[in-house]
Amino acid sequence: MRAVYGGAPDADAAIDAVLSFFESAHHLKDWLRNDQASGVTKDDVHSLIDGSSVLQLCADLANGSKHYKLTTSQTGDLSTTIARNDVAVLIGTGTAKYRFYTASGGRERDVLEIAEDAVNEWRGFLSGRHLI
Repeated sequence: MRAVYGGAPDADAAIDAVLSFFESAHHLKDWLRNDQASGVTKDDVHSLIDGSSVLQLCADLANGSKHYKLTTSQTGDLSTTIARNDVAVLIGTGTAKYRFYTASGGRERDVLEIAEDAVNEWRGFLSGRHLI
């Protein structure tokens, strides 16, 4: 995510990287509960996500991207999406810096902030179970 904000070759590559992050952040739950050695259960990951507005936002962004259209929502807002972006063209480099924003529940947030918060949520969860 930070690399996208530092410079990407085009908008398509940038948005693909952003959406890929959210899909990976959300589907980590599946990897953990399918890895018996982790000791993480379906209830464990559901409790984590249900108690975290940022992981709920990741879920909506991941599922909206994966299925083209969000039909069920963790945040309660079926219109949750990447709403807009800013771009700064880096003259002579062939790249640009992108900044993306989500819209959900009447609030706009920077995706890098969401990504960092999501990583911190997962880090705390994994550390608490001595998995990292």
